[in-house]
Amino acid sequence: MTYPLVVLAALSAVLPLAAEDGFRWPSDKKAAVVLTYDDGVDVHLDHVVPDLEAAGLRGTFYVPGHSSSLRQRMPEWRAIARRGHELGNHSVFHPCLRVSLAGERRDWLAPERELEKYSVSQMDAELAAMNTLLFAVDGEAARTYAFTCSDHLAGGTSYVDKVRPLFLAARTGETQEIPHLRTVDVHFVPSWPVINVSGDDMIAFAEKALRAGSLAVFMFHGVGGGHSINVDREAHRKLLAWLTSRKDDVWTDSFRNVMTHVIAERKRLGWENARR
Repeated sequence: MTYPLVVLAALSAVLPLAAEDGFRWPSDKKAAVVLTYDDGVDVHLDHVVPDLEAAGLRGTFYVPGHSSSLRQRMPEWRAIARRGHELGNHSVFHPCLRVSLAGERRDWLAPERELEKYSVSQMDAELAAMNTLLFAVDGEAARTYAFTCSDHLAGGTSYVDKVRPLFLAARTGETQEIPHLRTVDVHFVPSWPVINVSGDDMIAFAEKALRAGSLAVFMFHGVGGGHSINVDREAHRKLLAWLTSRKDDVWTDSFRNVMTHVIAERKRLGWENARR
């Protein structure tokens, strides 16, 4: 049967992106969700990890080297890594642009941590040093990275290419984009920075990935307090409950595990832009 072009266009709009391309998620899942938590704060140990584990889920924690929680509660961070949570690289000193690419001025930023004053080689060295620190914590060789403040410029120059040899994959932010798995740069994967949103809003984002057959990456900071960027703990628990209820369709795992699978599938399918 031959369909008119308008019908074919309509069909392509509703078919899952991953399914169109032959991409397969593990165990016949239909999509993946990654829960990431930035800045290595106490609330991650006190609220997030207990709630994740009560739901049978695992997350990724992007910990900077200067985290007071990492320094004071090292055995607990080491223990959650042994239980399947990922500790990701978030640099040593968490440098950011004083003025974001969107024009936001960050008056809270210490002058010595302005990315405008960094060089690309300086950022490269800092990330390599943080990998060494994290290896001493959890013994893991494969590591992922979260761009601090979702910034990728050091001294006005992109350092994304320096990230590639250091990390399996990397996460950026500032968007609710659901990536196309064929074309997404695995070292610049979009995520949604959630701030004071409802559980229903977060579920809607995950459902968007499910409809697309793709991937939704959440970027959390505080959960039930503990950070100026925050979501309500009950809203977070509502998302976790939904993920648990949809576990037959949605794979929820660490960024490292999900991106390892994405990279392997891209290689299997022979997609030219698969970098790893």
